[in-house]
Amino acid sequence: MNDLRAGDRVESWHRREPPLPAVAVLGVGAVAAALAEATHRRLAEGAALRTVADPEYLVVLGDQAALPWVEGARYLGWDGAALTLTTHRVLPAADTWRETALATYGADPAALVIVLPEQVLIAAGAIGDADPTALTKLFAA
Repeated sequence: MNDLRAGDRVESWHRREPPLPAVAVLGVGAVAAALAEATHRRLAEGAALRTVADPEYLVVLGDQAALPWVEGARYLGWDGAALTLTTHRVLPAADTWRETALATYGADPAALVIVLPEQVLIAAGAIGDADPTALTKLFAA
């Protein structure tokens, strides 16, 4: 599993119509633990999912129909090279926030970046195939 680093607060958001297609789902804290359980169930059903996580955050990536559903999770779509909320557009562009965060933290230019209203998250490592055993260990109650 990989760590995520949090960056600056993003203040300018506008409703997006139509919404972006969901390609990822993010859980934080208790929602991350519930998302890990739901991901485990989707994997048992044969869904092809990938993850990046640390003890506080879980990001699950896959086809929209394969993504697990959890109350309180945030669904994300590609806005350029960054993931962001499916229902809102950030200004300036998500790619601008991505580039700034990568430069500020000296992160790998290929890193996964998630732009949210309250923070910008940067995955410290590569996204991997979802591993039920690793998810259970990381998010055990």
